[in-house]
Amino acid sequence: MEEMEEFIRAGSLWDPSALEKLVERLEDESHDTNDPIPQMLAQPLRAVLLRLGMGDVPTRMAHDVDGIVYPRIWKVMEAARDGLPDGELRTRIEVLNRRLSRRLVEENPG
Repeated sequence: MEEMEEFIRAGSLWDPSALEKLVERLEDESHDTNDPIPQMLAQPLRAVLLRLGMGDVPTRMAHDVDGIVYPRIWKVMEAARDGLPDGELRTRIEVLNRRLSRRLVEENPG
């Protein structure tokens, strides 16, 4: 959880190497602990990583994505820290995924 907090504090969403490292750590954690929650959180972050691989992200879109990802990750971390049930964690991750997916689909290149 400390790594996630530092990721947010550093604003590392647009740093491909930092983002890739976080995604891999979440995927590894899911595999090592047989817990699907970290993998679920890795999926929307991987979508951002894929978008980064497609080329420059317009400033407006970057701000929109920041406004989705950072607060939603924070809400997931709060739920985990407060010991809320896995169902609540899943719901918060699904909201992140839906909102981010919607914004990425809405992107109109050029």
